[in-house]
Amino acid sequence: MTYKDNREGEHLQNFKKMIRDLLILLRTSLQAETVSLHWVNSNRDVLVLEGFETNQKNVVYQDRVSRKEHFLGRFDAIKSVTRLETGTHLATSELTHYTSDPPVNYLYLIPFTYNTETVAITTVETSEKSQLTGTEEAAIAAYEDVLFRLLKTHLELSDLSEKQTEWSDYEETVKKLIRSRSAYSLVTCLLEELQEYAGSNGGAVLMARGMDDWHTVLYSEKAAYPPPLGLRVQENSISGQALGSGEPLFSSHLNANPKRISVHEPLCNGASLAVPVMHRQRRQLVALSYSENPLVFNEATKHKIGNLCRVAGLKMESMFPGLDVQEDIFAAGNSGYRKDLFSGALSTLQRHHKNRNGVLQSWVGMVGIGNIADLRSKHRLDDLLDLQHQVLRRLRPQEYGFSGILGEYSDYVYCFLLQSADEAAFGQWTDGVEEAFRSPVPFSAGISERVTLHLGYLLMDNGTDADRIIGEVRKAMNQAMKQELFKMEV
Repeated sequence: MTYKDNREGEHLQNFKKMIRDLLILLRTSLQAETVSLHWVNSNRDVLVLEGFETNQKNVVYQDRVSRKEHFLGRFDAIKSVTRLETGTHLATSELTHYTSDPPVNYLYLIPFTYNTETVAITTVETSEKSQLTGTEEAAIAAYEDVLFRLLKTHLELSDLSEKQTEWSDYEETVKKLIRSRSAYSLVTCLLEELQEYAGSNGGAVLMARGMDDWHTVLYSEKAAYPPPLGLRVQENSISGQALGSGEPLFSSHLNANPKRISVHEPLCNGASLAVPVMHRQRRQLVALSYSENPLVFNEATKHKIGNLCRVAGLKMESMFPGLDVQEDIFAAGNSGYRKDLFSGALSTLQRHHKNRNGVLQSWVGMVGIGNIADLRSKHRLDDLLDLQHQVLRRLRPQEYGFSGILGEYSDYVYCFLLQSADEAAFGQWTDGVEEAFRSPVPFSAGISERVTLHLGYLLMDNGTDADRIIGEVRKAMNQAMKQELFKMEV
């Protein structure tokens, strides 16, 4: 057990001990048979016993009782001291904490209100009807005052402990980023930590440069309503403006504007914070944190998010000290996204498929250059690299009005992911690609070559194992090559 846990335990035990002492003083000063204190838990619809004091031997309380099953449930909204008489206001049988006939005839309910809500009720049980003399009223007033001070002090101590824990946890988060061993583990750690700030009604999204543009490439596992992968970043969006300025940009969404990433993304609510992740003054990534509750982005939270992105940038500098200013961390030489990023995006997408209503359709596949043996015999490696670049430009889903990403797999074989709410999107994309490759592909210095493509794919569903997807679509692509077909479904 940590020092923090011990300290919080001591605060709680001291609070409970003082409550018990307070109940003893109240019972003796009012000469009552039994005094008890119950907290009113509205969220769980129960009454929770804090403590009791009695001079009777037949008293046994339950720790938690449903409000519907306890007489206090009918009086849990009272705002002033209320007197009840057994036989008139409640039946004796309702005093279930007595194991035999209750020796009391009157009950006095003392409500404790906090922020206008009744959060606790103290029950004073007596056999004699009290006239509530000045002395007794003074005792009740003193009890209420001390109880209020005790609770306020306890809450302040708890809040102080929570704030100390908050910064301790933040330091641990920074250490996690620093301990990352790869660029992919660094950004996944960053996204999951940003998700904690966004809460259950928000999420964290990563944008990276690849395919000659900026796109959404990854999001946190618990992101609520994340945008499609491969959504192109537009200049007038929050992310686009953050890229343009190189500075964090925060904005609330009024009437669904401004857009976080693109006009093609779903409706925007709440607020968003976009922060560029820099590698030696060059924008390498953009981390976007969003939430339907704009209040989560207080100044302290915005500062923490900005600082975490700064730490991530410094960590990338130490990971890639020789990275050229024109190079992209997550883009391969042919402009497609690197294999680890594509695989990670696929795994996150698969986990989301199990928890979503399937509004977006997702197609995953591989595409390979079928006549590569002939092309290799005619051109240099530099020319072939440029050819691949031009091939990927024609394959980009964005050229046909859809969201998606292309990733490297092996020499002249590429992975693709396409997402759309339109069930006909994949057919429209492949039709467009087939038409685009009917003419030769120009590359290098005025050279043009006809390129033959073979493609294997599947439509992701809840039953597809993410670890087997790449293997299955590779088999489909190989089968398409053998049969000299353009595309083949798993």
